[in-house]
Amino acid sequence: MNKNLIPLTAATCLALTAVRTAEAGVLTPPNRYNATRTEAPPAATRHQAAVTLETAPTPEAAATNVHVALWHSFDVPAAVNGTQPAGINDLGEITGAYFDSNGNSHGFVRKAGGEIVTFDAPHVGYGTQAGIGYGLGTIPTAINNKGDIVGYYTDAAGAYHGFVRSARGEFSVIDDPASTSAPSATIAQAINDWGVVVGFWFDSNFNFHGFVRQVDGSFTTVDAPGDLVTECYHINDLGEVGGDWIDATTFTWHGMLLHANGKLVTFDAQNAAGDTFGGLGQALNLEGSFAGTYADANNGLHGYVRYSNGKFAEFTAPGGGDSGFAGTWSASLNLLGTVVGYSVEPDGSTLDGYVRFADGTLILANAPVAGQQSTIAWAINDLNEFTGYWYDASGAQHGFVAIAVP
Repeated sequence: MNKNLIPLTAATCLALTAVRTAEAGVLTPPNRYNATRTEAPPAATRHQAAVTLETAPTPEAAATNVHVALWHSFDVPAAVNGTQPAGINDLGEITGAYFDSNGNSHGFVRKAGGEIVTFDAPHVGYGTQAGIGYGLGTIPTAINNKGDIVGYYTDAAGAYHGFVRSARGEFSVIDDPASTSAPSATIAQAINDWGVVVGFWFDSNFNFHGFVRQVDGSFTTVDAPGDLVTECYHINDLGEVGGDWIDATTFTWHGMLLHANGKLVTFDAQNAAGDTFGGLGQALNLEGSFAGTYADANNGLHGYVRYSNGKFAEFTAPGGGDSGFAGTWSASLNLLGTVVGYSVEPDGSTLDGYVRFADGTLILANAPVAGQQSTIAWAINDLNEFTGYWYDASGAQHGFVAIAVP
């Protein structure tokens, strides 16, 4: 498996956990700012759908995919080093990144009919980003039901900028003026159907602080009390925001939910003996339910759903490891209560995709093709259509889309 193409958010969680003895940085209280600018859209490239892989499922693969229908694999035609979907909306439109021969990232949107449009953010560059360690290029992270895409990109000077790409292909650049890192860094992660964006920015110590950006361009900084790091990853159409944060005293991760009225709730999964992470994709649904991952006393990982009443359901995908941050990672949760994610096997590198339905039924959802080495289920819409990517025997990534059937 190509280790350079593991999910960025998961890689960040693991890297920060490994260095959580780092000295706490200077924290800033919540503030409001006003900043936005709009750029003309760059040229986009259209491609017809890549050929769907028709390799017959192996008996084992077919047995583990009895709840998965209409599975299709796809590749961005321009991809050299992988296709990595990141989000799907209720129309079945998928956004994500593909990688060129240098490993740099470019954006794509796959229409419901299979047509693929590729794009790069304005002023994208591929300079060195010392101290941050995120990918280089244009990296989409989510898409709303209007077809607006959110993400971030790098410029030639080494700065990170958030962006919104409208369904018409117009770009708005998002720079939180609170960022004090050198170069500055704003990472946009999610957008709701009203156009409100959430993400995080870096301070001069390269610690993260969450933000909410309203449609009028105003920013609110989100810092959990006593935090070292706060990340906003999810937002629903009610304006509720989900994420996680690191305690500056214990260096432990905790879940976080910011209500539309400004009330900030932090929590830990019921059986957590260590860290509680938020989901890696869009893990907050319209009911206020929230999916994520927690660590037990051995740092084995398990999934959870926290319901709007504060109650928890916790689960473990089969075949996962039970130590060393192997085990069950939750990625996304939809309005039907379906969770998708992946399980890290004991070897620490083999990944199994899974789907967990609202009634607690959990099935593996590995790519039903001969030679698949690992599968990551990353995002799901409210119609149970989900997307992600799988690795072949040479370590190449391929996107997929399928429907989860209870």
